[in-house]
Amino acid sequence: MFHVKQRRYLGLLLLVGLLGILASGCVRQIGSRGWAGPVRENGVIIVSTHGGRIDGIDNEGQQIWRFPDLWNVGSDKVAKKLKGIYGRPVIGSYDGADVVFVGDYNGFVYAFRPSDYEAGVTVNSPPAASFKLDGSVIGGLALDTARDALYITSGNRVYALRASDLAARIDSRDAPVGAVGPAPAGEANGVLFKAGEDIWGTPVLADGKLLVSSLDGRLYALNPDTGAKIWEFDAKQGLVSSPKVAGDLVLVSGFGSTLYAVNLADGSEKWSFKASHWIWGDAAVDGDTAYIGDFDGIVHAVELSSGAEAWSLDLGHDALRASPVLANGTLVISSDADWLVGIDTATHAVVWEHDLGTKLNADLTYDDGEVLIAPRDCVTPEGGGEKVYYTKVNPLNGDLTFASGVC
Repeated sequence: MFHVKQRRYLGLLLLVGLLGILASGCVRQIGSRGWAGPVRENGVIIVSTHGGRIDGIDNEGQQIWRFPDLWNVGSDKVAKKLKGIYGRPVIGSYDGADVVFVGDYNGFVYAFRPSDYEAGVTVNSPPAASFKLDGSVIGGLALDTARDALYITSGNRVYALRASDLAARIDSRDAPVGAVGPAPAGEANGVLFKAGEDIWGTPVLADGKLLVSSLDGRLYALNPDTGAKIWEFDAKQGLVSSPKVAGDLVLVSGFGSTLYAVNLADGSEKWSFKASHWIWGDAAVDGDTAYIGDFDGIVHAVELSSGAEAWSLDLGHDALRASPVLANGTLVISSDADWLVGIDTATHAVVWEHDLGTKLNADLTYDDGEVLIAPRDCVTPEGGGEKVYYTKVNPLNGDLTFASGVC
C-alpha cells in the first residue's frame, strides 16, 4: 500500500465487515473487524476487543464478561455469530438493571444485561435478545428514554423500535417489538425513514430533531416520532461522519474533504472548510474551535464562527479516520498507522505519542479525566512479555493502561 494524494473517488466496498476504500487504484483497508468506540458505565469499560465480540472490563483492568460468548442469543445461526461492531453500544435501565443495546454488521440488534453474568452467581448462558433488521448496522445507535425509542441505522434505513420491548425480549424471546412511528409505504414495521444510500454515522437527537447523515450526500433533520423530513442539506458528496451539534450548528463531513457547518434550525449552510483529504471522524469542539483530522494525516483547527482555519499540524502518521477528543487542553487523536498522539491545543505541539503496533480506527472517548481507546488487536509491549490490550490513556502524559484476560 502506498500513500495517495489524488482525491478521485473510485468506489466503496464494505462486505462481511471488510471496508476497502478504493482511491487512485490503491486499496486502503481500514478496520476489517469493526471499529466501535468504547463506553464506560458504572465503572465498567464496554469495548469491542476483537471482531464480533464485546468485553466488559472493570476498574482493575480485569475482563469480567464477554458477549455473545457467555450468552444465549437463541437458535438463529446468523444471530449467534457477530461479524463486526462499528457503532458504540448504548445503555439503558429497565426493571432496575442496565441493558446494553448494540448493532452488528450481520444485520441484528441485540440487548443483554451485563449483571446476568457475575462471578460466582452466574446462571449458565443467560438469555439475550436479538432483532433482525433489513441491512447491515454500520452506524451507531441512539437511545431516547423519554420516547422509549431506540434509533438504529441499518443499510439506508433508520429504524425506531420500542427500547423497552427489546429489553423485555431478553426474558421472553418471542415478545413483540413495537415501532415508535408509522413506517413509510412499503417498508417493514419499525422503519422510520429511508435515505438514498447507506448510513454509516450515528443518528443524533437535538432540538427536537433526529439528525442523520448519509452516503447520498445529505444531512437529514427528521421528526423523531414520525420520520417526516423537517429539512435536508445536500453536500453533493457522501457524508460519513456522525452529525456533531455545536450550539446552533451541525457539523458533518465525508468524501468531499469538506467540513460543513449547517444551521440546526433550518438546514442552511453557514460555512464550509476544505481540508486536504477525506474527513471521516466527528469534530471535537471546544469553545469557538472545531478540531478534525483528515486522510492525509493532518489535524485542522477551524473557527466555528467563520470556518477559517486557525492552525494545522501534519502528524505524518497516515490517515486520521477516528474521531478525536479534547481532554484538559490536550487533543488526543489516533491514526490508521498505529499511532496515538496528544497535542497541546494552546501551543499546537505534540506533547506525547505512542506507536501501539496496531491500528486505532475506533473513535476515542473522553470519560472522567481519561481517554478510552479501542485498538484493533492485542499487542506485545516493547521488551517482550505477554500480549496486552490497551484500554485507556492519560491525556496529560500519555501513560497507557491495559487489561488482563482479553487476549
